[in-house]
Order: sequence, then structure tokens, then C-alpha cells
Amino acid sequence: MKLSRPAWNNVIIISAVVMILLLNLMNYRLFPDNNDRILNTDGEQFIVLPHAVILTLEVRDNFIIERTGLSWRITKSQGLAEINKQAIGQMMLVWQQSTGLLQAEGIDVSGQKGIEVLINLAGKVETQELILYPLVDQLLIHDKTLNLWVAMPPERYKQLIPMEVNK
Repeated sequence: MKLSRPAWNNVIIISAVVMILLLNLMNYRLFPDNNDRILNTDGEQFIVLPHAVILTLEVRDNFIIERTGLSWRITKSQGLAEINKQAIGQMMLVWQQSTGLLQAEGIDVSGQKGIEVLINLAGKVETQELILYPLVDQLLIHDKTLNLWVAMPPERYKQLIPMEVNK
């Protein structure tokens, strides 16, 4: 097939546009960008959307952890000694990968003091608001953004907010 130089340029441009459209379509299918309930293979709810990048994590009235490149920086209003950056990195990894059992709505936690956590994710305008209720037999997490309740083992609280950070 003999085509002129401008005709071949048009063929190349059209095929490049088609490839870009196909790659975008595959990306949306592999990594959906919605706030629906996202469950892992065991039927448990993720705390933070999978494949999301955490920019900041704020535990109200306590501390803020911010992403600085590939590492983390912690700030606190009250005096805070130097924290091991590896402990902060491990804590953030736990936040990224934690899952819990989805609970029925309308859980009564009146009289319990919750710990408010705000998470900002890359590419998301809305801040994810969580309230942690560390109880004796379980850790309850209320995701105010999605209006979900998730239950986890009580030991997970010490991994999400380790003692080294929560002084």
C-alpha cells in the first residue's frame, strides 16, 4: 500500500490516539476512581483506598504526619522528641494496608471517646474523616466520609497509632 508522507503521518496520529484511549480505558477498569465500598479478596473493607497515596495524616489535637518526597515528617504542637523515621514509615504502611470487617450501621458508641483522624489523599479533594474507638475487645473505625463502620482486632490500634508517636 502506497501512501504519501502526510497520509502516513495521519495514520500514525490516529493510531496513537486510539492507543491512548485504550490505555486510559484499561486504567479506569483496573483502578476505579470511585468512593464505593472497596473490599479485599477476604471480603474486608480497606481503611484507605487501595493504590491511594497518603499525603497527610492528622490525629486531631495530637500530631500531623506529612509526606516529604519518599519519607515522612511529623509535627506536633506540644514538645516532641525526634521520632524514628522507620517507625513513622511502618505506621503509614499499616494505615495503607489495613482492612477490617464491615459492620452494620447504627453502632452505639455513646459515652466512648473517639480519636479523630483526617487523611488527605493524592488526587482527592475531599479529606477522609475517620473516628477510632479503641474498645476492650475490638477497634471500631467510623469512616464519616463513606458512613461505614469497620471492626478490627484491638492490637491494630497500637499499630495505627504507635506509642512512639503518641506521647
